[in-house]
Amino acid sequence: MPSKTTRFRKLLLLWIFFFTSIKALLAETPQSLITTITTSQAEPFRLPQIGEPNYSLQDTLISHAVADTAESPSVKTFLNQGHFEGHVRNYFMATFNHDELPDYHALAIGTGLSYVSAKLHGFQFGVGGLAIIDLWSNNLGRDPETNLGSRYEIGNFDQLDPDNKGEIGSLEILFARYYYKKATATLGRQKIITPFINPQDGRMRPTLVNAFWLESKDFKNLTLQGGWIYGMGPRSTADWFSVEESIGPAPVGRNTDGTPAQYKGNLSSKGIAVGGLTYQPQPSVTASLWHYYADNLFNLTSGQADFVLPTGPNRKSKIILGLQATYQQASGNGGNPDPQKSYIDTDSKNWILSSRVGYKSGKVQTTLNATQMLGDGRFLFPREWGIEPFYTFMPRERLEGSAGSKAIALLTDIQLNKSWKARIGYGLTNMPDVKDVARNKYGMPSYSQLQLMSIYTFKGTLEGMNLQALYIYKGNRGNTYNTPGFEVNKVDMSHISLIMNYHFN
Repeated sequence: MPSKTTRFRKLLLLWIFFFTSIKALLAETPQSLITTITTSQAEPFRLPQIGEPNYSLQDTLISHAVADTAESPSVKTFLNQGHFEGHVRNYFMATFNHDELPDYHALAIGTGLSYVSAKLHGFQFGVGGLAIIDLWSNNLGRDPETNLGSRYEIGNFDQLDPDNKGEIGSLEILFARYYYKKATATLGRQKIITPFINPQDGRMRPTLVNAFWLESKDFKNLTLQGGWIYGMGPRSTADWFSVEESIGPAPVGRNTDGTPAQYKGNLSSKGIAVGGLTYQPQPSVTASLWHYYADNLFNLTSGQADFVLPTGPNRKSKIILGLQATYQQASGNGGNPDPQKSYIDTDSKNWILSSRVGYKSGKVQTTLNATQMLGDGRFLFPREWGIEPFYTFMPRERLEGSAGSKAIALLTDIQLNKSWKARIGYGLTNMPDVKDVARNKYGMPSYSQLQLMSIYTFKGTLEGMNLQALYIYKGNRGNTYNTPGFEVNKVDMSHISLIMNYHFN
């Protein structure tokens, strides 16, 4: 049987042939025809960017402004009306642990290519893939002295195969979509953006889903979204999985009795039902409500309300207020009747409250954010599926896996000019003691976190390119008992990410 690499090379050759063939068709099409066609504006596949969660409706793959080409005279004309887009991404990451503990670095380059067709009788299709190459990295697998491996850098490749130094590639987007009035229905491999299931904060490959997904804007000021997810393409892997198999590529941590968690490959779940609504009666007020039913695992309901209130002499300054409330309860047998192999304890129930207050004046916005976990049991949501949306979120760390934790974060965003923006953040997080296994799944100590981030978008000659830089320092605020497993890649460490993106079409 051919290896994955051989199969991917064949797939890539076929894809290049398909791309060049379509380009040839375009070259033969009269310019007068091309200029009169309205092409699809549905966003094609893009590699993700670093940064805080942003779940605006404009970030979805949905667009309602695509012209229908029901009278297309030929396949050639129909294909000409589609839209190609390419993306080249170069990503350097490095983590520096204290003293003699191991450091990690990796430089990756990737390219993505996608095609989204025009509409025909309301139908549309999209296809896209990517290839990733490890240009330069040290050993990202297990360190012989600490028995620990890379936490962040391996995420640019395949964390299920950390010794793979060859190319990684997959068919990422493959969907059919139907438009009806202000509603769409999409079936297949696609990107969705919801508070908890989303492409995540940035690696070479985003998290994508295999799903039947609906979106409707038929009601004034109200957007409805939802569907059934039956497969996942988690970031930091090279494959697609069923929902039950998608939980486990990320570190599994510890059971509540302290034994290593054994749920990887042992869970039973048919899929995920998701439903959400977003209501915006006016530009200054937005409210949303979402529910996630992960079959045989858990139910999770989350609500959020955000207010931007004009103030000041000219009412150009703004007061920012936000509130989130999330409730989670185990469902079924937690994934497996054997507690040693289940994902979540059957009696687990918890609340998470998060709030925000801030002020924006001119090009500077500052917010004070807080998050508090309440209830019985750990808050658990597969890290493979997305980042958490709490106001205190900062890249490279999460509250998931803990119980009773608290976080506070001061975040300042600066729009230096039209092309250049930056963020400065500082946060304090109180975690349960690392030996309190029932309340601290991953053995994460209490910590402080400094975040410096900058994004520059080029105009003119280099339009389509942007540069991103991220620096993180996490200091220790808890007892690590001089154990490397509670320190490496967790506290008393620095991390940098340097990214170049170039989009073309």
